[in-house]
Order: sequence, then structure tokens, then C-alpha cells
Amino acid sequence: MLTGSWYCCCSCWTVSMMAVDGLWDSTEVVEMGDVPSQFFVEKHSWEGLRDIIHCSRKYSGMIANKAPHDFQFVQKTDDNGPHSHRLYYLGMPYGSRENSLLYSEIPKKVRKEALLVLSWKQMLDHFQRNCANTINKTITVRIHVHYITTAYLFQQSAPVKPVEIKSQCSGTRMDPKICPGHPDFIAFINNNDLWIANIKTGEERRLTYCHKGLDNVKEDPRSAGVATFVIQEEFDRFTGYWWSPFAAADPDGGKTLHLLYEEVDETEVEIIHVPSPALEERKADAYRYPRTGSKNPQATLKLAEIRMDHQGKIISTQDKELVVPFSTLFPGTEYIARAGWTIDGKYGWAVLLDRSQRKLQLVLLPPALFIPITEDSTLRQDSLEAVPSCTQPYIIYEEATDVWINVHDIFYPFIQTTTEDEFTFIWVNESKTGFSHLYKITSLLQPGYHHWTEEYHHVEGEKKCFCITQK
Repeated sequence: MLTGSWYCCCSCWTVSMMAVDGLWDSTEVVEMGDVPSQFFVEKHSWEGLRDIIHCSRKYSGMIANKAPHDFQFVQKTDDNGPHSHRLYYLGMPYGSRENSLLYSEIPKKVRKEALLVLSWKQMLDHFQRNCANTINKTITVRIHVHYITTAYLFQQSAPVKPVEIKSQCSGTRMDPKICPGHPDFIAFINNNDLWIANIKTGEERRLTYCHKGLDNVKEDPRSAGVATFVIQEEFDRFTGYWWSPFAAADPDGGKTLHLLYEEVDETEVEIIHVPSPALEERKADAYRYPRTGSKNPQATLKLAEIRMDHQGKIISTQDKELVVPFSTLFPGTEYIARAGWTIDGKYGWAVLLDRSQRKLQLVLLPPALFIPITEDSTLRQDSLEAVPSCTQPYIIYEEATDVWINVHDIFYPFIQTTTEDEFTFIWVNESKTGFSHLYKITSLLQPGYHHWTEEYHHVEGEKKCFCITQK
């Protein structure tokens, strides 16, 4: 059985590699008949087995590197066309060692008895060659779009050629994202603060003023929209801001955009000194590094609001904070492990964990819960009075265990079409059975009434919703 298994695996890998390589230049869907289930088991010597194992390891590594990933289905709008959907994904083209953006066309008519093999088509044309001289510059694509996510940018035709977006900012622009509600705008991080820019006009605007740009790490502990070392290392979150998926239309024909972002204060985080690689300078670089058992950064969620006229010109930007400090609303929270927006843009959401990572909360935050930041107590009081008494955060899911909880990326909120008092979503739970299972959960959003002008006192379970779970 051992020899047969290795023979079968090696043969399959060889066939798979031939199929992948052969499909690269193909432009049509290939129909393959059923693969025979019987196979011949050949006996091998120990030396032959060693060669087979070596061969299998070689091909398994090649297949693992070439395997496509991060799939996105997009429905076609052409009723007369031969294809129903287009599938976008990342993969390694034949003859290349770098991942690239690929796509495949899915036909409308498929014979049930046939096995379909989709051809790989490349979206980025000679990307490496065109971008060879763009080190330390932010590169994105300016095209007519028919579908956008925070991960990808797609156009109606291929291939795509990248275009540099110039900037007046000093330093490197990091983590650029195109606004889903208004594709002319992008956001990015520059010197630990959040910026936006209009791709068409070149207009740029700084949204936050957390970072001072000082060389002394000790005197410049705050940042906006940047995931800290702990969040990146422990929870695999590498961004700190999230575009709302829709732009609200204003009566004058303009639009209002929203950005949910994380603001971090590392004042209490220990500073360590690491010798510089440039030994001739004889100096050490300073970094914030939370050792085990020491203080972590203090994080909160804020909202940036951008208003523009009908021509896309920025009229005003406003930085907003929660009506009550984040640590007061959610006491015991140590980490904001995940965050984002619901599909309809009605709520921001966040996954919160305590320090032991044994208690998890999934919360909804309506934009109306954020008020303009001001030092004027009178203006702040007016803003608090304007917040509707029915506006509140919701804890739509809570999990508590005696072991740590593994954070995941599987949260899918449905578009709520039934009632305003229910919120349905897909979630993964591992603690119930010891294995990860998908659950469809409906949370009943129990309205509460808060006078936010008065002093807020946390009541355990006050914001928690009743959940109906279906495995």
C-alpha cells in the first residue's frame, strides 16, 4: 500500500503540473471526462522509494507555490454574454516566481456530467517590469472599475498597467485603500497618520494629527490607522483603518464618506534599544516593545468624516470620538482583534478580547455614536445632546472559555431585510465542540435609552443581545 500510495501521489502531482502549465495559454474552458478510478500498483525498491519521495516533495512544493488563493466571484451584467461570472484570485503564472492578479471566466452553460477546468488569465501586464523603478512609492491602478473590494481593484478589460499616484507627502505612503463608495478617493498612512487623496484632482488632506514626527520615540507615542506590533504579531491584523462601503448622498448633491480607524497610545509601552546594522555609526535604534507581562498599548476606535461637493472637491473633514471613552464602554478589553463595516454601512463592527484572550465580544457601533472632537465643553455638550437616546453599541455575540480563543476572519453579516430589531450573520465557534464549525446567528437588537449628557455607568450585560444560533 505504501508503494502504491507514493506512486499514485507522484503521478497525480505530475499530471497536475502538466495541467496547470498547459492551461496557462488556453483561453477557453476545457471539458474533461471522468478520471478512471482504477490504477496500477507498482512495487519499488528502497532506492526507488527514496527517489519517489524526493520527486513528490519537489512537486508538492511547486504546486503549493502555484496554488491560487483569495478568490472573489463577480457576477456579470451582460445578459447576452457567454459567461455568468468572473472569478478573481491571486496565483503564480506559468514561468513566474511571483504572485499576480489572475481571473477566469465561468460559462453560463455547463454540462453536469463534465469536469470543468478554467483557464488562468493575467490581469497585470508585465507588472514587475513596469514597476522596477518605483521603490518606496505608492503604486495603485487608475481605471474604469466594475468591482472593488479593499483587497483588489478590477476593471472591465485586461491586462492592467499600474500608474503611479504622485504625492506631496514626505516619507513612504503605506497601506493604501480605494474608497468603495467613491473610487476617486484613496486613503493611506503617512508618518503614522491617516490621509486621503483624490486620484483625479490630486487633492490631498490629512485627517488625523496624532503623530508629531519627532525623532524621539518617547515623546511621540501616538498613531492613527496603524496596527501595533502586538496586533500584527499575535492576531495577524496588519491594518488599522476601514472605509465604509457606501457614501451617503447629501441634499446638495455632494457625498459624505466615513473611515473607521484605530488610534493607539503607546505611552506606557516599554522602549528597547536595538543596535543599528550600520556599525560604523555606533548607535542604537529605539522601539516600543511590550514584553510579556508588561503594559500593552491603549487603543480606541474613532471615526473620520469627509464631506465633498458634487464635483468631488473636499469641503470639510471632521475627526470624531465615541460619546464615552472606549475603556468605559467596554471595560476589560485589551485587544481590538478585528474591525470593519457591515455590508450596508449601517454599523461599524469590532472583535474585542480581554488580556487572557478567554473572553471575546463582537460589537456593533452605529456612526451616530461618534461625536466631533473638541476642547470646547459647550460644543461637546451640544453634540452629546444631539445624539438620539436610542443610539447605543450592541454586543451581538459573546464567547467565554477556560482556554484562549483563536481569532479568525470568518464574519459574514447578511443584509438585514426582515426587521430593524434583528441582525443575522455567519460566525465560527471552536469552543463548543473543540472543532471549528460555522454558525448562523440571529441577534435581537434590544433597544436601550441613554442620556449621553449624563455620567455613564457601565452595567454588565446591558448591551448584550439575545442570540438565536443555528449550526
